[in-house]
Amino acid sequence: MAPPTTLLDLPDDVLIMLPSYLRNIEDYVSFASTCQRLRHASRSTSSNIVLRLAAAQSSTFFRPSPHFLVAATARDLGQWARLSKTNEELLALKCQDGVQGLLDLALQHCGLTMMRIRELHQMRFDLINPAIDLVDKCVGPQWVSTPGFWDGEVDDAYTIHADPPETLLHLVIYGELFAPDFDAFLAGVGIRTISVDTRLEFVKYCVPDFACECADPELSISDPRRAVKAVGPYAPSETHHRYRGDNHNLALTWVIRSTRWKPHWKSLRAMAGPDFQDDFDDQWWYDAADDQDWRQRMWECVMICQGFGTLQMLRPHLRQSWVPTITQWRDQIRRLPREPVTVMVGRQATLQYPYLLGDLRICVSGYVAGT
Repeated sequence: MAPPTTLLDLPDDVLIMLPSYLRNIEDYVSFASTCQRLRHASRSTSSNIVLRLAAAQSSTFFRPSPHFLVAATARDLGQWARLSKTNEELLALKCQDGVQGLLDLALQHCGLTMMRIRELHQMRFDLINPAIDLVDKCVGPQWVSTPGFWDGEVDDAYTIHADPPETLLHLVIYGELFAPDFDAFLAGVGIRTISVDTRLEFVKYCVPDFACECADPELSISDPRRAVKAVGPYAPSETHHRYRGDNHNLALTWVIRSTRWKPHWKSLRAMAGPDFQDDFDDQWWYDAADDQDWRQRMWECVMICQGFGTLQMLRPHLRQSWVPTITQWRDQIRRLPREPVTVMVGRQATLQYPYLLGDLRICVSGYVAGT
């Protein structure tokens, strides 16, 4: 038998192995579009290999990098972490390497398909870019450029250095990772939930902020979960010993509490039923004894912690399709006999269910901020 002289002379069981030797996703697309036989071979490529090839060009086709690909794989990564305590511990450990650490972990345990990549590409125009524009108006350059910014024309003026695309994807990643836990609290689904401790590791290192690093050190002594190690985004460099990046934590907190953000959710909730409390204001400092209605807090939180689903709720042509689900959440919350357990971390508190604002506040507790 004569040896193969061209690529197409190779047997099928060899052709299907070739994508694992390609450099990046661009090479893979070229490979799959060369001819019908290679296109057929490409269909056997594992989703993990496709993710690896995409990661090789994340700064070209999947910006901001690595946030975009982490958002795309976070749902699967969270489900993997729920499989065992060991998996969750590894997730918490990789969080200390920042968002890049989550992508490194996803490259080991998750994948992407070309169909999903095409969906993500379309979502960038339909969902992500419009939502980034809203975030920009809440904490970005559009917000800061408001005339009379420091003279009372902006009700929450503050010095925040934010990157709107990354701020938005921090919200999406948190939701994709932790949203499934709501099923345990609202529907009584018997699933293993991700712990508050792991959520705090995510917020500290994957939503980094100098306010996390500079918070009162006494709080870290009283509760080690508040401590921030000099690793990942906080690792000292040759030129700086402290974190010098954007205010990711404060930016996300300001978005959630912004008067430009809240009306979108109030109008959507009105389509599903009346609020539990009309004048609800989730304060900077959580107090379990205050007069806020915990049901309202939970209803608002579950809506903004749905990852890419949250972005769908922001789009006028898609929000109607979410009304039945939002109504169901409201009914489930109304039937709960009591608020889920409060978890104290030092002198501050969050809740057992994914409570983003509470988790953010804990990680900057001791740093003076307010709106």
